Amino acid sequence: MMTFLIVGVGASVGAFLRNELTMIQAKIKIDFPLITLLINISGAIILGILTAQIHNGAILLLLGTGFCGGFTTYGTFNMELSQLWFQHQVWRCFWYFVLTYVFGILGFVIGIHI
Repeated sequence: MMTFLIVGVGASVGAFLRNELTMIQAKIKIDFPLITLLINISGAIILGILTAQIHNGAILLLLGTGFCGGFTTYGTFNMELSQLWFQHQVWRCFWYFVLTYVFGILGFVIGIHI
């Protein structure tokens, strides 16, 4: 039960922050999901740092599984990727996919080494 609460609190804070940052996307009106890309890359870096530095299971659950899990978003990534595809923006779809995965992995590795 305690694990559920720890992860839930972290996820709530992460999701709230992601939502606030996503509101910027609507204001700047660009045709590329830049904010989600930056959120996912920065979340990967943060998760890498946390994984390398925190050895307390409860804190890692709160910040890693909870916060980073709520902050980054696979669902929004897939929705935006699909929208680009169905709008026939094949190159933007391709680059969004590649940049998200390549920089997500690199971000995690960089985070571990920080």
